[in-house]
Amino acid sequence: MALLIGLPLDHPVVSARMAELYRMLAERGWIDGKNLQVSSRVSGASEADLARAAAKVVAGNPDIIIVGSSTETAAVLAKTRRIPVLFSTASDPVGSGFVRSLERPDGNATGFSNNDPAMSEKWVELLTEIAPATRRIGVVFNPHSTPAAGATYLARLQATTPAGGPVFETVHVTEPSGIDRQIAGFAGKGAGGGLVFLPDSFTFRNAAICAAAAARLALPAVYPFDAFTKQGGLMSYAGAREETSEMIASYVDLILRGADVAELPVQFSRSFELVINEKAAAALGLSLPASLRIRAQRILS
Repeated sequence: MALLIGLPLDHPVVSARMAELYRMLAERGWIDGKNLQVSSRVSGASEADLARAAAKVVAGNPDIIIVGSSTETAAVLAKTRRIPVLFSTASDPVGSGFVRSLERPDGNATGFSNNDPAMSEKWVELLTEIAPATRRIGVVFNPHSTPAAGATYLARLQATTPAGGPVFETVHVTEPSGIDRQIAGFAGKGAGGGLVFLPDSFTFRNAAICAAAAARLALPAVYPFDAFTKQGGLMSYAGAREETSEMIASYVDLILRGADVAELPVQFSRSFELVINEKAAAALGLSLPASLRIRAQRILS
């Protein structure tokens, strides 16, 4: 079994999730070094690095390849349509072309998704609830690493926003050095601005830069992962990722025992987590409505 992930192997998040996955595999009778051999590889930051890493993983001909984000999934599927691939955070697997349908993938990939495009409207709802003056929303993402280049999320936003609601503007960020500049360009177009960040491995890796830019420009923002709120971002709302390891372990077990990956449905979060950074809210001059305090699973201070 091989793993291809976007963060360094010694990253605290990676270490914790790897340990959890190994524990759950052991509970099912699969123990690394005994009846299971696991290799791990970091995908790297550039497209070239990712392509090379994916090629090396596939060349090893493992029984299963576990990948992190949509970016790694796309890179591996470009190299193999035979080896079973399990994705752990692919946010739009149908729109990205990874599976034919959620119920029956009909290919060599399936996995877990915790930020379906339908969540777009929830992000807008939360943003306008905590910052009612928001009239313009910058949708921030890297079109090269966001699922389906952001198209399905943008379509959902446009389709579900009522007449007279906020207007949207795409804010493309493709290099860490350009994140602040691009967000500043949006902020400079007028008052009433706010930000929604789409699920994106690029902005996830640069969460601290993204959160700092939003804070410097006094823009309220909603993020798709709590990594942003932990680094000073205002608010995040996402499917609970604690379920990922259990699902991946169960699917690894099924596949190793002969199940067909093409018949294993994509699984979604059964619970969702709202995280609010109270210090960030105060810095923006925002007070937390009681409705948000009650619904928040965590409030960081």
